Amino acid sequence: MAKISMVIPDADLAIIDEVAAPNRTAFMLAAAREAALRLRRQREDAEIARLLDEGADEDRALLDEFAGTLADGL
Repeated sequence: MAKISMVIPDADLAIIDEVAAPNRTAFMLAAAREAALRLRRQREDAEIARLLDEGADEDRALLDEFAGTLADGL
């Protein structure tokens, strides 16, 4: 298995080293964890949006079904 430093361009490693000081691996793992959490949150947000949209369709169908009753003031 290749070392992570072998697949990251030297210029990027230099930037990481400026910030990470002597602990490059811990810095990259922390960055990877943050990216993974961000991706997981995006997936969760997309699922919530899908469920809300699905619920909105059901709400519209109910509104259409009971429009006459609602217009009469219940």
